[in-house]
Amino acid sequence: MKKQRPVNLDLTTIKMHPSANASILHRISGVIMVFAIGILLLTLSTSLSSAEGFASIQECLDGFFFKFIIFGCLSALTYHLLAGVRHLLMDLGHFEELASGNASAKLIMIIWLAVSAAIGVWLW
Repeated sequence: MKKQRPVNLDLTTIKMHPSANASILHRISGVIMVFAIGILLLTLSTSLSSAEGFASIQECLDGFFFKFIIFGCLSALTYHLLAGVRHLLMDLGHFEELASGNASAKLIMIIWLAVSAAIGVWLW
């Protein structure tokens, strides 16, 4: 049986609601955190290996690139934590309607941006 359905391959015409964006960002932040674990474990291993390793990591911490990586790790962790709490509340039966789900997604993104700005000020 052949179904004749319209196929929209132009993804720029699709407008997703804030709840969908929050869900996608939650997945992306989880992937970023997986890679962040490797970077943070490497720096921990290097800093604990010797006094020279500790000094080299301490020197790297003053650079822009390493601060940017730390900012990305902390920002991803913050968003993943906030969105995870939102998902847990949804599992309990809250924010399941379209309007309240979109409102909670917008609130999570606003809180995340504010916390990320505070993290950026703290790092630099």
